[in-house]
Amino acid sequence: MMLRNQLPPLVIHPTLWFSLTVSLLTGTIMEFIIIFSIVCIHESGHFVAAKFYKWKIRKVMLWMFGGVMETDEYANRPLHEEMVITLAGPFQHIGIFFLLQWIEQHALLSDSLLSLAYQYNWTICFFNLLPIFPLDGGKILLTILSFQYPFRKAHSMTIITSIMFCLFLVAFMLYEQTVAFSTLLLFAFILWENRLEWKQRFYVFIRFLLNRQQTKYAKQKKRPIIVPTQTKLIDLFSQFHRGYHHEIYVQNSLRVRNEEQCLYTYFILKKYLATVEDVREN
Repeated sequence: MMLRNQLPPLVIHPTLWFSLTVSLLTGTIMEFIIIFSIVCIHESGHFVAAKFYKWKIRKVMLWMFGGVMETDEYANRPLHEEMVITLAGPFQHIGIFFLLQWIEQHALLSDSLLSLAYQYNWTICFFNLLPIFPLDGGKILLTILSFQYPFRKAHSMTIITSIMFCLFLVAFMLYEQTVAFSTLLLFAFILWENRLEWKQRFYVFIRFLLNRQQTKYAKQKKRPIIVPTQTKLIDLFSQFHRGYHHEIYVQNSLRVRNEEQCLYTYFILKKYLATVEDVREN
């Protein structure tokens, strides 16, 4: 019971059920078990790293060639924590490689299954490192961009890069005539997920702000923002960086606003059209 309470809800995405159905119909259930095992070990890396940093984990969704761990620590924890947690998944494939070597030494699997396991292990690893959302590579890209750009811009740039990279890969595989129907379905699913993420990008941005407004993290570096007097709060928030606490300097004004005052005015007082000049002490 204690172990179950420590584990997050596990959700199986329809693509994984589809893969299971195809494997049963085609007699490739062992191949499916190998892929599913690799995916589970991969996600366990993310989970253990997130628990180490005491992140609140909502659920883990498994889908074909990977999974997604959803947390309540959205986009406001230190960037180095997110980088470690993201890389912890691909890092598991090194361990899987040595596990397969041990299995090979003890002849616990046939040569054909071992060959497939090696192939699937590195395929899943490198596939997840592609700069495509919501794969690990897409999250790494978002983290890297967040070092340089405000969250809202970094998030939009990540989705645009992801869509362009997907389309480039599909076009290249069609040109080379090396693409399988299952691969096209996989990329169609990824493009659909990116389309949804793009449509919801303002909601993602608001969620980022709400998390920032409700949670205070100590020892964040300070980063000043200088804006004109009539800058709307929502435009000011578009300049917020992850990992920084902002002090807002208004041109032609002696008073300094901090981000708590601005977020309080927008979310608590519900002054959605307010400018930085309208912000008063809480």
